Amino acid sequence: MASEQPDSDQEETTELESDPEESIQETTSTSNSKPKLGPDEVYCTSCGAAIKNQAEVCPECGVRQTTDERQTGKQKQGSSIEISDRRQYELEKMASKDITTTMLWGLFLTPIGYLKVGKTGLAVLNFLTFNYILLGFVIVPLHTRKMIKDAREELRRAGVAGY
Repeated sequence: MASEQPDSDQEETTELESDPEESIQETTSTSNSKPKLGPDEVYCTSCGAAIKNQAEVCPECGVRQTTDERQTGKQKQGSSIEISDRRQYELEKMASKDITTTMLWGLFLTPIGYLKVGKTGLAVLNFLTFNYILLGFVIVPLHTRKMIKDAREELRRAGVAGY
């Protein structure tokens, strides 16, 4: 019986000696996987550890968490975003505009294109810099189109009905 035990110990030792790289790789692969997130958890922006959503500092690495990065993490998880009433009003006003009409105004009278989407500051800047003579007839229609589409997309993500 005593002779059988050393044989099994030797076999285990040879198995461990023959596969040291595999055991290291297995250990590494399990330590690199991110932990599952709970309902009120997010990943740390620096080390990737699971932390509470309200945490201002990561308990693992000590890096301060900013609200912008946490909000981006929430959007990636697929939850709807919250917007203020004023922002929603502005977005609805912009999203209600007809894209084709706004682009045509932006093509022929570039400052008017910006006025149609409620961007008075851009209209004044466009007029004062003579951008309407240079490349404004190309840039303004495309820019106003993108602003309207982005407004509609933001309202859709916020869960506002009709967009």
